[in-house]
Amino acid sequence: MHHVENSIEFVHTLGSIRVGPDDLMVSFDVAPLFIRLPLMDSLELPARLFGEDMLTLFKHVFTCTCFSFGEQFYEQADGVAMGSPLSPVIMNFVMKDFEERALEQTTRKPLCWFRYVDGNFVIWPRVPEKLERFLDNLNGIHRNINFNSEAEKDGPFLFLTSKSIGDWMAVWTTRPC
Repeated sequence: MHHVENSIEFVHTLGSIRVGPDDLMVSFDVAPLFIRLPLMDSLELPARLFGEDMLTLFKHVFTCTCFSFGEQFYEQADGVAMGSPLSPVIMNFVMKDFEERALEQTTRKPLCWFRYVDGNFVIWPRVPEKLERFLDNLNGIHRNINFNSEAEKDGPFLFLTSKSIGDWMAVWTTRPC
């Protein structure tokens, strides 16, 4: 299990791993993680890691979230605000803990697991029915954390802004350099 900071680090890290002919590249993406994860669940892990003052600050930041849509103002009632700079930090704590528990609970494990916020790149031994069972197990751990998966098919495999070409990965961008 490995957390990556960006596409360049992902490609660099993956460079030392060879995908065998019997292995399958798979992405597991959490369907809207930030807004679906209840705030108190999100703060459960930081509460164990930080003091009461820091937890009070986290709660304040996450419970004072207002936004506008059209000409109407709203207050976010639950979930972690997508626009808050603290949201990715909290989600990294939550997802790291979730992954550790998920991988402890299964006998069939991926060969590698790379995460960037709520997207995961996995190399899986090519046994599709066990991959489906693994996905079902992931989706059964927390009522609000649900993964979608996409396995490689014929042709390139995309993850973040990386693209597989044959047996190697490259970073690509849609922006001019």
